[in-house]
Amino acid sequence: MWEARGHGSAARVADAGIADYYDDAREALGAVLEETRRPAFLVGHSLGGLLAMRLACETAAAVTGLFLIEPGYHIFGKTPLAATAPFLAPLVRGLAATTLRTTFARAFRNRDRMEEAWPDQAGQVPFEYPSVFRDALTGAKGFEVRDFAKDIHDPTYLLVGTRVPRILRRGIRRLAATLREQLGEDFHYETVPGGHYLQLDAPDIVNDRLQHALEMRR
Repeated sequence: MWEARGHGSAARVADAGIADYYDDAREALGAVLEETRRPAFLVGHSLGGLLAMRLACETAAAVTGLFLIEPGYHIFGKTPLAATAPFLAPLVRGLAATTLRTTFARAFRNRDRMEEAWPDQAGQVPFEYPSVFRDALTGAKGFEVRDFAKDIHDPTYLLVGTRVPRILRRGIRRLAATLREQLGEDFHYETVPGGHYLQLDAPDIVNDRLQHALEMRR
């Protein structure tokens, strides 16, 4: 497992955007390849799923398969709000801070699981890094967003919860349709009970499906 700059136990930074996180992910993959001397099986959730897809396209020889949990797909790009991004950022950060718990709770089906995860989430600062917010509105600077699914050739398992956030639904449907056409029997798609933080909301289900995906690769 890896941590992007400024997240988890990693040291805080002045700012970071999607391109920076991709650089970190690519560096982490390089470390794994150097250690194992064999292609890696990539697991990614949300934005991590988007990064995993790009890694699978641009370092195909280094990847043997993908396990994607509600990946962020086609969510970065220019919007009608792009010109107002500098003015909206402080407002959105303020609103996110006041509604963080409510928003977090909506990403769960199991309330007990949410309460277990909340202490860690409560310490996070919404939109701490302005570049991420700007990337979401104006397009990810230094990170080309394209239809990565058309360039994926490795077996892929796509797992989504029953409470898929509206912002992700269209992208996931398009992703599933493209991968099904691209990969045929090497693509598996499943919807299971749970919210967006599926690996926290329903860890037993996620671990079971991940184990199944790994066994399919043997």
